[in-house]
Amino acid sequence: MKNRKKYITTIFSFIVFISLGFATGRSWYQRAHIGGDARHRCTAFSIGNKGYYGAGHVNSGTVITYKDYWEYDPATNSWTQIADFGGGLRYHSSAFTIDGAAYVGGGEDHESNYTNDFWKYIPEINTWFPISDLPAIGRRGGVAFTIDGKGYYGTGQSDLGYRLDFFAYDPALDEWSAVADFPGEARNAAVSFVYNSKGYVGTGHKIGEALNDFYMYDPSTDIWEVKTSVGGSIRQDAMGFCIDGKGYIGTGNDDLGNDFKDIWEYDFETDTWTEIAEFTGQKRRYAVTFVINDIPYLAGGTDGTNFKDLWAFTPSVSIPENEIELDYSIYPNPTTNNAKIEFKSNQILNEEVQIKIYDLNGELINEYYPKAQYIILDRVDFNAGTYIITFQQNARIIKTEKITFL
Repeated sequence: MKNRKKYITTIFSFIVFISLGFATGRSWYQRAHIGGDARHRCTAFSIGNKGYYGAGHVNSGTVITYKDYWEYDPATNSWTQIADFGGGLRYHSSAFTIDGAAYVGGGEDHESNYTNDFWKYIPEINTWFPISDLPAIGRRGGVAFTIDGKGYYGTGQSDLGYRLDFFAYDPALDEWSAVADFPGEARNAAVSFVYNSKGYVGTGHKIGEALNDFYMYDPSTDIWEVKTSVGGSIRQDAMGFCIDGKGYIGTGNDDLGNDFKDIWEYDFETDTWTEIAEFTGQKRRYAVTFVINDIPYLAGGTDGTNFKDLWAFTPSVSIPENEIELDYSIYPNPTTNNAKIEFKSNQILNEEVQIKIYDLNGELINEYYPKAQYIILDRVDFNAGTYIITFQQNARIIKTEKITFL
């Protein structure tokens, strides 16, 4: 199918804001789609000026587990495939980095075995090396972080249920040692980040229930401290990161299957959470993050449909002011025939707005420059399946939606 520009001269409910000026604020913007297949329960980390993403699985219809890994270069906004994970097919593994190397382990393999092996990845030689196994039962969905040259790993789901145990890894000795157990309820799929040489862990789920409690670990005293629960709903399968002296947790879902796109900012000094602008992309769970040069990136995940998109977050950038409220609808959706994107105001005609539609592999299918209050999505241009609609201005994505052609 060829990509085509469509200029519509015949004649949008969601709210979008289009800019005329500039102010200071927060923004998500989309980057190059990840290589390989769309999937979830992946693992991500960063080393130097590069980000890394890989493994994971799909479990709807045919079950597929992956071992491929990909390197992201923000300078060129491009992905390159690297060596496959040394431990083979794996999903819901965990990672930490120390001195220019990544340590990845745990997770579940394609035969439904929980694992306790860990592997060291050295990017200069693109090679994985085995390190000492975790001296505990195998698990998936644990949390991991690095403090002062040591890696920390704990919680997760095992054959014996959810876990509270936690361990520290010393790369100089290639040894693991037990540290204080996590103080909350045993859980899987929690979130972690580090600030001021302390680890922070929260959310996740126990059997049948999502959680929003939050804790701080101080390795100098080997003591955990209860902190204020994460804002918003209870959630599991969320993502988190820390930049500019603030922590962030968002997306994920609850135990009723509701996916989220809200983002909450944590103030370490006041132990408080504040909701900020929501994630621009689709609601999702199992997204992963890495940080390059103080810029966080959110990758992949699923809402039932697996994603392979990549988004960068800027906590303080130039974004619109003097906003125009843009009201539109997309219907019918899903559809077996044509669909219409209709604007409820003709203000769209005075703005440089572009609508681009991608398939779930990230291929651009069509792009439109609205010249009237509606555009028609011609059914003959689309195979059966789900597509991502992006509304863009000045090459910046300001809204995304999905449409399904049956």
